[in-house]
Amino acid sequence: MNAQINVLAWPLSRLGEGIEALARQAELKPAAVEIAPEAASAGEAGELGRWIEWASERLGLEAEPVETTVAEFGPLLRGVGPALFSYRKSEENHILLVLGSKAGVLHLIGPDLGIHRCPAERVRAALCSGFEAPIANEIDQLIEMAGIPKDRRTTVRSAMLRQRLGKQRLGGCWLLRLPPTTGFWQQLLYARLPRRVLLMLGVFVLVYGLEILGWGVIGQGALGGRLDGGWLTAWALLVLSLIPLQLLGHWLDSTFALDAGRILKQRLLAGALGMDLESVRHQGAGQLLGRVIESQALESLALNSSLTVLIACVELAFAAWILASGAGGRFHLLLLLGWVAITVGLSWRYFRRLRRCTLARLGMTHDLVERMVGHRTCLAQEPAPRRNEQEDHTMDGYLNLAQTMDEAMVPVVGAMARGWLLVGLIGLTPAFVSGNASQLELAIGLGGMLLASRALTGVSGGLAALARAGIAWTQVAPLFHAAKRKPTLTPFASSSQIAGSGAHEGSAVLLDASDLIFRYRPQGEAVLRGVNLTIQSGERVLLEGSSGGGKSTLAALLVGLRTPETGLLLLKGLDRHTLGEDWRRLATAAPQFHENHILTGTLAFNLLMGRRWPAMEEDLQVAEALCLDLGLRDLLERMPSGLMQMVGETGWQLSHGERSRVYLARALLQNAQLTVLDESFAALDPETLEKCLNCAVKRARTLLVIAHP
Repeated sequence: MNAQINVLAWPLSRLGEGIEALARQAELKPAAVEIAPEAASAGEAGELGRWIEWASERLGLEAEPVETTVAEFGPLLRGVGPALFSYRKSEENHILLVLGSKAGVLHLIGPDLGIHRCPAERVRAALCSGFEAPIANEIDQLIEMAGIPKDRRTTVRSAMLRQRLGKQRLGGCWLLRLPPTTGFWQQLLYARLPRRVLLMLGVFVLVYGLEILGWGVIGQGALGGRLDGGWLTAWALLVLSLIPLQLLGHWLDSTFALDAGRILKQRLLAGALGMDLESVRHQGAGQLLGRVIESQALESLALNSSLTVLIACVELAFAAWILASGAGGRFHLLLLLGWVAITVGLSWRYFRRLRRCTLARLGMTHDLVERMVGHRTCLAQEPAPRRNEQEDHTMDGYLNLAQTMDEAMVPVVGAMARGWLLVGLIGLTPAFVSGNASQLELAIGLGGMLLASRALTGVSGGLAALARAGIAWTQVAPLFHAAKRKPTLTPFASSSQIAGSGAHEGSAVLLDASDLIFRYRPQGEAVLRGVNLTIQSGERVLLEGSSGGGKSTLAALLVGLRTPETGLLLLKGLDRHTLGEDWRRLATAAPQFHENHILTGTLAFNLLMGRRWPAMEEDLQVAEALCLDLGLRDLLERMPSGLMQMVGETGWQLSHGERSRVYLARALLQNAQLTVLDESFAALDPETLEKCLNCAVKRARTLLVIAHP
């Protein structure tokens, strides 16, 4: 049964070639680089996964590891692609390259670079055989004893296997895709969204064409006195044919909004994670919250409203053509163009007032969040009579701005479409009074007028929504553009190459810094100048200095959070360009208390987020043992759920000392080559400090402790 799959499995020695072939067949446009064919040494799942992620980064792509249950693996397999799956062949790791699936059949790329078809169920059975084989005989015997008919045994066997293995976790899957930092237009092209927009426009053009044809049929029959069964049947068929076309158009509209929204959200998230540290530090929590709120508005307004305006413009173009052919002629057309110009002008006025109102609202959001964070200080320091004076003044200003905005919005949304009906009737008046127009021309003019009214309803509402989306864009644009800047360089060497380099393992020097210079602003004073530091593997180093002397800045340089302006910084003999993201895997830090956070989630997540998540059972055991060594036994015993207890702002509240030890445990659990502790013991009493320091000295490979003298 596995003969076909064995033929299609790629050996690890050719995995680099296979990933590039999969990317090209999937039209991901990989970068032209050379990938070292050394994946054959990555036999363990963790090393193999890191190599696949590194190789994908070298190609300008992203390999997202996916883990699911055995019960959910079948649906995942039938809906995935392009993807890589780990497969055991002759007790060795191989890889299956899945290009896509259709009607329950997978398209796989074989080592011959050809595309082969294979049933999804056969691939699922082969990948899950390691879980199913130990209990297969037991289930077969049970089916035999139960007397299940032979024609139903396969179905019953599959159902029993899913029931028994439903909770088992299955990994070894990587989704290959464009990273969010790729150009936004390139991502839209890969998702075929421009093609979908053109198809949608074609559908709506056909819809409006059929509508006009229907009007012509019923109008010609009515005005010509020949409204018999044949004319009515033709008109009914045209109307019925509009139903599937309109459903298709709205389906294309909805799927476009969903896919474009997904790409936009990924882009904004990548931008938020890639923002410059200093730009984030200079903004308050309220300003960042305002950007998040506006990002939601941008997605819901821009995607939906832009298509609404686009479709309305198509409808408006048809209306202009009909009006020019009707009784009003060019005069009617000029009236429409003038009314559209007035609509655009009123929309621009609304946009300007909306911008002032939105900026005031965002400022209020920032002030509110800052007061919520520092409400205890306000209660203690600010006199009660003056506590709400500023808020009252701000609310008065915002109320005035909101009133002016509403005054500008009412004509745009409520009056333009209705006003056009009156203006359109004025355009028909000369032809009607003179009597020179035929009944057919008057009917065409009335039809065009009604179609233009419907189009103006969509245009005015869409422009108002686009104005709000434009304001939201001014707030979200920094996040969007920040995604262009990658946080770190793509690593030149894989993690296994770095770890297996004999030249560096034999060296006793772990970190070497020479003549480092760093300044926060290009024209500012240098915070660090001429710094030289050498740390040997296994050393325990204490760095002392006065407050504001640059100790934390140096720590940020050593662990890769900041980049020195000049100088040479090597970790295991390799620079930042060579290591890329692996620099942060090799060197980690526990920042100062005010820059470290307990995230809303389980205690286990807060401990193991830098090690591996979802965590394995052995990870949880190591985390619990470390917590006991750090003196957190009482905390674990008080928590009803132990390591699975929810902590954070809305969860279990930790004391300062408990938070400090969680930060310390988080850094130690990463098991990095170099661990930097930046004033991690400041909130601890002497007895707990000694216990934690001994634990850090025992568990850290190489330790750098920063403290005040």
